[in-house]
Amino acid sequence: MARRPASAPTSAARPRAQRRTPSAGGPEPLPQIPPATGRHREILEAAMELIAERGYHGASLRELARRVGMQQPSLYHYFRTKEEMVEQIIVTFYGDMAAGGAEVVAAAELEQIPRLVARYVKRLYESRTHPLFVRCMFSIARLNPRFGRLNRAIFVDDLTVQASQGLRRFIDRGELTETEALDLTRLMTFSAGFRLMEEKVLFDERPLGPDVDRYLDFCADACEQWIRELKRRKGLPGAAA
Repeated sequence: MARRPASAPTSAARPRAQRRTPSAGGPEPLPQIPPATGRHREILEAAMELIAERGYHGASLRELARRVGMQQPSLYHYFRTKEEMVEQIIVTFYGDMAAGGAEVVAAAELEQIPRLVARYVKRLYESRTHPLFVRCMFSIARLNPRFGRLNRAIFVDDLTVQASQGLRRFIDRGELTETEALDLTRLMTFSAGFRLMEEKVLFDERPLGPDVDRYLDFCADACEQWIRELKRRKGLPGAAA
């Protein structure tokens, strides 16, 4: 793991990430640093690509510096160690993933949620950075207990929070329980996400074809039918006939 030499430049704009200790049994808090922008973000994108290609241990800072066209000591302007680099990747690209969720939870009707989730997840995987982010997270999750906890924090713990907060008005109206809101969120997110991982992350990457759209429509249709049946059992308007 590279260490910053005494002569390396420092960055007043990039203070060391502040870590908070998780409570017993609680989720791992994300490092308290702002997401990277500009040149900093470009370097983190190159780092994700390098980790995806060579794994965490094979992704040297020397090779990263070569790819981004700078001397290795200049990288210490942005992060001091590979562990800090990974933490910055998580904060920056998890932020991208979470930011678009507002469109989904803003839906006026519960039945609109599944199709909005499917479209949003597809847009994520059509971007260049999200498949790299997922591939990078798979690569590092089991190498360091903290990396594993951070992965759980963003892909499991935060999903639980978003399901409760984002679907709160449907819960308050009696259309869903807390558990049903989480189950619906997981069902739609995981079914869409893992299918897109097959195309963009796990195997040889290829363009998304019509079969993917057909599958996503199938998942959305199934969830919409489940919602209508749930309303029927609860005696709510909009129930299945």
